[in-house]
Amino acid sequence: MVETPPIPPTAPGPPAPPPRGAGRGVKIALGLSLALNLLIAGIVMGAVWGRLGGPPGSGEAPLALRTLGLGPLIYVLERDDRAALRARMEEGQDRFRPELRGLGHSVHRFGEALRSEPFDRAAAAAALEQQRRNVQGLQTEGHRLLLDQLEAMTPEARADLADRLQRRLSRSMRRGDRSQ
Repeated sequence: MVETPPIPPTAPGPPAPPPRGAGRGVKIALGLSLALNLLIAGIVMGAVWGRLGGPPGSGEAPLALRTLGLGPLIYVLERDDRAALRARMEEGQDRFRPELRGLGHSVHRFGEALRSEPFDRAAAAAALEQQRRNVQGLQTEGHRLLLDQLEAMTPEARADLADRLQRRLSRSMRRGDRSQ
């Protein structure tokens, strides 16, 4: 039988550092970036397809109307009133283009700031501020269009709208869903 000489013990080296994952801030920023990119993609696709008001006859609240900051009102408007609101949007769609274009540019700038190394907080903040201004511009225009539509409605139709809105908000509050 052949004996093998014992292997001398070696001194252990320093322990391997634990793998480092993305920090919480990076994950939040990536999530926000994804959400904003999806929003912009939807707005741009709707504008490109010439359907600023959504598909004809759709019972759903169209994306373009939702992006105008009309909140739960868009869901409680009667179908005819939503169609009239879409028609008002289509008549004045040139007023939306600068805000939509600016929103797309600012989302792109925000994405660039996210990729910068080191992270450029000032550039990200400036892009977010521009997005806020664009969204506020869209919301202001949406409110103007809604007020025009409400003014054209009969007092009974406005009262019915108020009742539907109250029911929707009450249901949301009972479910604990305060985001609607």
